[in-house]
Amino acid sequence: MNRPQTDVLIIGNGFAGIVAANRLAAAGVDVVLLDENIHIGGQLLRQLPERLGSAANHADYVKKAGQRFIAGVKSKKITVMNRTRVLGIYPEREVLIEENEKKVHTLKAERIILATGAREKFLPFPGWTMPGVISGGAVQVLIKGSGVLPARELLIGGSGLFLFSVAYECLKAGASVRAVLERTGVADKLPLAAQLPLQLPKLSEGVRFLSKILFSGVALRFRNRVLEARGSGRLEQVVAAKVDASGKIIPGREKTYAIPLLAVSNGFAANVELAQMAGCDIEFLDERGGWVTTTGADLETSVPGIYAAGEITGIAGALKSINEGEIAALAILNKMGKMGEAAFHSRLKKLLSARRRHLRFGKYFNLLYRVPAEDYLAIPDETLICRCEDVTMGELRQAVANGYDTPATLKIALRTAMGDCQGRTCGPIIYDILAALTGRSQAAMTPLVVRPPVKPVTIDSLASFLE
Repeated sequence: MNRPQTDVLIIGNGFAGIVAANRLAAAGVDVVLLDENIHIGGQLLRQLPERLGSAANHADYVKKAGQRFIAGVKSKKITVMNRTRVLGIYPEREVLIEENEKKVHTLKAERIILATGAREKFLPFPGWTMPGVISGGAVQVLIKGSGVLPARELLIGGSGLFLFSVAYECLKAGASVRAVLERTGVADKLPLAAQLPLQLPKLSEGVRFLSKILFSGVALRFRNRVLEARGSGRLEQVVAAKVDASGKIIPGREKTYAIPLLAVSNGFAANVELAQMAGCDIEFLDERGGWVTTTGADLETSVPGIYAAGEITGIAGALKSINEGEIAALAILNKMGKMGEAAFHSRLKKLLSARRRHLRFGKYFNLLYRVPAEDYLAIPDETLICRCEDVTMGELRQAVANGYDTPATLKIALRTAMGDCQGRTCGPIIYDILAALTGRSQAAMTPLVVRPPVKPVTIDSLASFLE
């Protein structure tokens, strides 16, 4: 398939993408919606294949809304391109894409909505790369996408509310969760709790998660941190410890778990690489989870004709993504003359009010669960940081001491972020480590340059572009 032109190209079919696609298509706009995953809906709306059953009857308010958006996409005249990766964005909104890992070609759009979502962040520890240690998101992909239980028994550790979502999914699938080790304390969450009455779907979801976890007898261990994963060839033991309010390990409070699987997660980083490549401004905002794409009130970026919606503008959950998907779509309809100024500004005013509420919730969430600098400084020297290029924490420390104290110079000195993942895993970690080692804010750093291809691509696929 090779479409040389479309009115609007939406990159990412999570909440923001499918909401925008529905709005635009309903107004008669030619829309192409693409994503590298097999199914529409992103991570949160990932479901078992029909032959393995359906979770529709157990969906909450937000997921039921998402299923309606998916049904809308399927019923409208929208070109859906799954298993399609964006390799690069060039001037005049020309996009280089790879379909089904076989064919590379370009697609040009009058306007683009970047709804690329976010990915998990990690706090490295000795053994975090061994078999049996996986991300919380990977656990959900296996359970929700394939009906596969990664282990009969597991331990969950890290920081953030996402840990409780992972525990809930595991319990629902029949696994035994030994414990949830959460970095922050119960008292730390009080400011966040004050925001929940303004976020009723999140409150309902949280109550459901905690009820399942507590009634299942899962140990909730707050102010606990994973120190080490041990094993011969694969995970056999996890060492964790109780920490005080400042993050220091409390002597004598270490505990060793004999466990076959450890799921870890330490928050999320927005996928801003395509925005960078397109020339869009990005900025570092702690309260939004780190590096995010800069936009105006109508979500247009610094590059005319390119919009950003969802987690790419700040980590704050599905409701914010739904809100921003609609804002971006209405802004485009207004620019195309398909929506009057009065109607647009009236609706935009209400949407922006809701967006501010979602961002306030996100601020509490992101500031509460960010990993403190002390935790990065405590990483042992032998711990791998860049797993693609085998760069350790000790090598990073030495390089910074030798003056390689920026992301770009570290990349030159140690080849960090030059492996298969192109820095998608180690990049956010390295930014955090640099900030901890140098005492500089990430806002003062220049992030790594992004070049095509953004994702690994085979020679065979590239050859098809030259045919």
